[in-house]
Amino acid sequence: MGRRRVGRWPLVLPAAAEGVATAVALGYGPLYMRQALGEPRLAVTTLMLALSALTWFVAAAVWGRLGDRVSRPLALVGGTLLVCGVVQAALAVVGGSAAFIAVVVVCSYLLAAIAPLSVSWLTLADPEHPAEESAGFYRMRSVGWTIGSIGTSLLVNLLDLSGITAAFLISSGVSVAVALAVLTAARGLEAPRREAVLDTANPAPANPPRGSATAPAVSANAPIGPFGAPEMSANPSGQGRRVAIWRFHAVGTLVAVVLLTTTGNEAFFAVVGPYLTEYLSGPPEYVGISIGVASFLGIVIMGPLGRVADRWGAERVLVAGCLIYAAMYALIAAWRDPLATVVLFGSPVFPFMSLGATGTLSRRTPAARRSEAVGVYEGTAALAAAIGSLLGGVVADAAGLGWVPVMAWMLAMGGLLVAWGRLRPGSAPARGDRSGAPIH
Repeated sequence: MGRRRVGRWPLVLPAAAEGVATAVALGYGPLYMRQALGEPRLAVTTLMLALSALTWFVAAAVWGRLGDRVSRPLALVGGTLLVCGVVQAALAVVGGSAAFIAVVVVCSYLLAAIAPLSVSWLTLADPEHPAEESAGFYRMRSVGWTIGSIGTSLLVNLLDLSGITAAFLISSGVSVAVALAVLTAARGLEAPRREAVLDTANPAPANPPRGSATAPAVSANAPIGPFGAPEMSANPSGQGRRVAIWRFHAVGTLVAVVLLTTTGNEAFFAVVGPYLTEYLSGPPEYVGISIGVASFLGIVIMGPLGRVADRWGAERVLVAGCLIYAAMYALIAAWRDPLATVVLFGSPVFPFMSLGATGTLSRRTPAARRSEAVGVYEGTAALAAAIGSLLGGVVADAAGLGWVPVMAWMLAMGGLLVAWGRLRPGSAPARGDRSGAPIH
């Protein structure tokens, strides 16, 4: 166990660099554009966030497909992070909004490579504990978010707007340093064999217990059905065309769940400041407290929740996350109290979604398509953030701030129904799944 944890640092440390970079560029980029670059139009600052999210959406799947084809994905992580670190430094010297947006978009494209490549490697290296392994990555990402947000805030307090410029340069240095460390470590790490997760050599019983090291003999390229069994392609010989990643039962389901649930959460996140201070007349410090508490608690529970997902089932953890989101927004909409809203919104629900999703993908997608599947999940989450941010503002302007948590509850209920109907134990198998083996 100790050797396994020590050996995975090159895979999780890039998540911290990614978290720092996104917290600085996306968290303080709009303020920098307005006050340092003199951008008068709010539509331009929101355009920067939307283009970044859309770029992430497209790039994550692209990097995932590439990661499934290269022999040394960890070297690719280090290389892209190194280039991104160099590009980040340009944020401190650009002189206009268009150039700033262009640099952020390029950084987003490069940073989108880290999660698909790292998480797929982690889950392949330890297929018996996929959720626990991915928990290490997402914990480090949360650490990076916290460091980037709090660190930039301290620099701004000390140096005013120059503090944001300093944060851009420090974030660039962090990315370069981590990239060099990862590239050095990559020389001594052997990539996990993708065929190891789906054993093609040893036959197994028809219904092996969940978590058993013995698995049915299947092709490494065969899509996995809703109960962990291979979905059959149209060609019974197994030599047919490569199945589109969207046709995998788990991938298609998670896309729907994330687009509903995460979009609702991001919509409320986009207006949580005005909601607390204007609609509920709460003190402005409540905004930072709620976000900080959620980040800190997310870091604390990430590891234990990963172990729970591996033992109890990642699908159950994902459904639980959808249920918590639905309950949380129902209470926020009904209670309408600033302190209660802070407590509820500070609940660390996002680990349930990220670990439930990646754990589900690790169990229900073939090893040869793992990076692409994780890339689709990460990209969909970015798309949901873009849609949710715009939707929150539109609903607040059209119907009032009080309707935003109501809308978030409705979307969370939709995500819960999809997750429950397609991922719960005993749900109907996807078309083409012929095992009928229940999830234990």
